[in-house]
Amino acid sequence: MLTLIISAVQSILQVIVTVVFGVILTKVGYIDSAKQKWLSRLNMTFFTPCLLFINIASVISIDKLVTFWPIPAFFILFLLVSWVVGQVTFRIMGIEGAHRRFVMACSLFYNTNSLPLAIINSLAFSESGNLLFWHTGDTQQEVAARGMAYVLFFAMFCNIIRWSYGYHLLQYQPSDCDMGRQRHSSYSSITSTIQDETENNGIDSDYVNKDSPSSPLSPFPPELAHESSTLLPLSSPSPYQEHRLLKQALLKLHSYMSPPLYAAVLALVVGLSPLRPLFFNEHAFLYPTVTKAIQSCGKAAVPLILICLGSQLTWIAQEPSSSSSLRVVVASLVTRMVAPAIVIGIVVTTLNLSIKIDLLQDPMFVVCIIILGSTPTAINLSQITQVSGMFEQEMMQVLFWNYAVICIPVMTAVVFIALAVVDNCM
Repeated sequence: MLTLIISAVQSILQVIVTVVFGVILTKVGYIDSAKQKWLSRLNMTFFTPCLLFINIASVISIDKLVTFWPIPAFFILFLLVSWVVGQVTFRIMGIEGAHRRFVMACSLFYNTNSLPLAIINSLAFSESGNLLFWHTGDTQQEVAARGMAYVLFFAMFCNIIRWSYGYHLLQYQPSDCDMGRQRHSSYSSITSTIQDETENNGIDSDYVNKDSPSSPLSPFPPELAHESSTLLPLSSPSPYQEHRLLKQALLKLHSYMSPPLYAAVLALVVGLSPLRPLFFNEHAFLYPTVTKAIQSCGKAAVPLILICLGSQLTWIAQEPSSSSSLRVVVASLVTRMVAPAIVIGIVVTTLNLSIKIDLLQDPMFVVCIIILGSTPTAINLSQITQVSGMFEQEMMQVLFWNYAVICIPVMTAVVFIALAVVDNCM
């Protein structure tokens, strides 16, 4: 048991130590606020999409969609539970306005990548790894491989929702009047940039703006304004209307999209189509060239997220927090602390049902599901808040308390309970 405790603590401390590296790099002056924001943007637009493309496209297939059907089922169930917990929590604690979206994001989106993978790998090769054997002749390497496949498959669904709905929750919205000041500087910067560009191109900005916003830069001569054309028939506006409606629909869809989500969609297209062997067959030309290059870039995503987190914590620690901010942080922490008890109850109830599900006969699957539903708030939400300029201070405080204080004792207890469930119920 002592070895198991050490393994669980080591896997969690691996995350903490990398965050500390970010703190040190900031303290000695290698990362300032501007570089930190630039690094977060670079990570979200390039390295994280590379990671998601490789992780999703490499594990997804029609066969696994059929065999692994309990994974999306548990994911949807956990998502509904987290939503209900979030709703109840922010109502009880009196959270109002935009901060309700923040609490909901912290409740819905939890760590399904770095922390579970580290814990599962440590468990598979620990002295307690024999509890996770599924059949005669099973090995620790096979246990670890199955565990990583389960985690990555679960993470695929979580990432798709996180980088669409979660990304939308943490963006500035017109109703956020109390937070509009955070966006003012960005708007002013964009406005000045547009003015500079028009002046550099020899365009009189006053002339551009003196008419209606929809007036063109080069208006039609008056004698042509009322003439019909075979190219633009005034009597047939329907093609234009259809094009306009399609454009509005695409823009609305794009508002829910993000670079990581585009990468996830592309990964699904590749993984579920005849293109998959071209990218993931070791003898194909693209595998050692394109695929390996994307894979190597994706490996930088998690360390960069943790480094940026450490840097952000350094800057946020220097700013005083308000009482309203403290209440929001506490509500966000409570939602994730309640989750493990509910998740464990759901899994134990499922195991005691008379209906037999193949995957639930694998001890590693049971342990993975319990761990995945019990992890703290996802670290990469910090990327979204930093890029959007919303909830930065609150998110840093949530992640600090989650990973520096709560994570080690809670996750150690969760691992013990998961192993006890496997030992007693299977």
